Amino acid sequence: MNEETKLATARNLMTYSCDKIKMYADLDQSKAYSEFRPRYSKELYKTIADYCRETMPDLGLAVDVGCGPGMSTLGFCKYFEKVIGIDVSETQIACAPTDVPNCEFKVGYSHQLPFIESGTADLFCSGQSFYFMPQKETLAEADRVLRPGGTVALFGYGLINARRQQINEILQKIFVRLMPYMPKETTQAVSKLRETTLPYSDFIRREDFKAAHQMTLEEFIGFIKSTWPYVAYSKDYPNVDTAADMKKE
Repeated sequence: MNEETKLATARNLMTYSCDKIKMYADLDQSKAYSEFRPRYSKELYKTIADYCRETMPDLGLAVDVGCGPGMSTLGFCKYFEKVIGIDVSETQIACAPTDVPNCEFKVGYSHQLPFIESGTADLFCSGQSFYFMPQKETLAEADRVLRPGGTVALFGYGLINARRQQINEILQKIFVRLMPYMPKETTQAVSKLRETTLPYSDFIRREDFKAAHQMTLEEFIGFIKSTWPYVAYSKDYPNVDTAADMKKE
């Protein structure tokens, strides 16, 4: 399935609306999210930090909104004096690490950050969750908390692909089953934010980063179980065992 076909399929199937705050209310789901979700590459964090240094030689504060249990947050800790991760989900924050000296996590909204003073951050970022936020208000809050010359960085990944075509065909069957339960905003992930309007004229797109992860079948099933579409589908079809179907395939 090529990129255009994926996007067309997503538009047709992703019409689901849900309360985004409730998507990760379950603690077991957040634990699975923390354990099985893909990690971003070291190259990504270094590239963003290097870009920040072009206007901010001394990197002080980085703010990561929609941080989940911190996978998108921790990679910035080696570059910034302090990093704050923020998420609306209490269970996601409960699964975040507590032993990183220059990093803290808070429950909060991306567009309401009263605990961060205006003009104090060097980086405002979001990985894989900007789609679900009130985007205009979130970017306005980014402009408020950033110092002059600060950076906004948005990053993420699309639908997972495998190297073997046979496995890809199985993945496509699972995704087509679950896509009707993916919030309609997820189409922005499939389109890689190409259709998202940003209020900045000088932004740079990078699509050359690669995230290659080797997963066992059990790890992939754990990843699928950590997603909201799997949870929502399972509630509607409690007698359908999607995990067993994947193993059988």
